Amino acid sequence: MRNTLFALTLGFIVSGIAVADRPMKFDAKLEGFNAGGAPIPTTAQGRATAEVIDDGSAVKFRVKVAGIDNLLMAHIHISAVPVEDTDPAGPIGYWFTGGPPPGSNLTETVNGTLSEGYIITDGDLADWDPINDPQSGTVAGLITAIMEGRATVVVHTDDLDPDTPTGFPGDSRAGELRGTLH
Repeated sequence: MRNTLFALTLGFIVSGIAVADRPMKFDAKLEGFNAGGAPIPTTAQGRATAEVIDDGSAVKFRVKVAGIDNLLMAHIHISAVPVEDTDPAGPIGYWFTGGPPPGSNLTETVNGTLSEGYIITDGDLADWDPINDPQSGTVAGLITAIMEGRATVVVHTDDLDPDTPTGFPGDSRAGELRGTLH
């Protein structure tokens, strides 16, 4: 009986260590919604992944898309509360590509890796809510936001023609693809 209890205890300890050593990985399916939560009728799609690495001091990311025309910019938005794709996404926390408008776009259709890399310093991040979030603009704050379901990836498109309506595939300045990291 003593050997059985010892074996069970050792098993629980080993399984607990294995769970603690498992990296934190997050994923978002990017679908037709803009940053405000409105649906966008697009056939484009994508996936974003994030992994917390280096004992929680950095984030490794990858954003892949298919069928994106007129890429304008892509980034992570950070909300004050957990969000679904139909909720407002909150302010920008990290830029994958592009920059603040007016900018320019990429007219070639994007199929494949849009962006990948590492977020390792606080200087890589925008200050998304300095008044209400004491971790705003920090890697630790980004990780917390991802863990809490407050981090949303948004891919924006624009044909740069002010005379055409927006909110359509290839011309959705408020975002064409969106997904919350879970």
